[in-house]
Amino acid sequence: MPRLLLIRHAEAMARAPEGDLERPLTERGRADAARMGAYCHATGLIPELALVSPARRARDTLDAMLLEFSQKPACEIEDLLYSADAYELRDILEQISPSVKTLLIAGHNPGLAEFARFLVDGRDSDHAPLRHFPAPCLAVIHFPCGDWTKAAAGGGRLDLFMNFSCSPADDLLSR
Repeated sequence: MPRLLLIRHAEAMARAPEGDLERPLTERGRADAARMGAYCHATGLIPELALVSPARRARDTLDAMLLEFSQKPACEIEDLLYSADAYELRDILEQISPSVKTLLIAGHNPGLAEFARFLVDGRDSDHAPLRHFPAPCLAVIHFPCGDWTKAAAGGGRLDLFMNFSCSPADDLLSR
């Protein structure tokens, strides 16, 4: 069963002299990203492949998470993730090899929230967590099918949604 981890980047600075692509994480953003990585590691949410936006805030979020992993996934920068909408994300998902059982996508809103709602539409009655993807958050979606092409058509089940900007650090690993 394919499993998708959708990650919205952690809190970033409002501006960077080099432009939007180079906005770094804030101190809180770095801490939240590390907590997200520790949580993923402790709960076995380790992907075989991680796709990340070229934006510095997304790359830095993934890097902070990976420091917490004992096994590092293959990582690829996917330029389309910077401004991807739900349709572009679906196209990306369709290209994933069937050998990848757990995929992580680190990107941005509003595309990630739209994509998550599309993937679980009609399956889960409670979409409230998917209306807004705060920075940073994690959505874990399982699919009943055997490959990513079918998963890209929707029908997934939202197994977990966590907002790491409002979860007390001591409480994360007790869930």
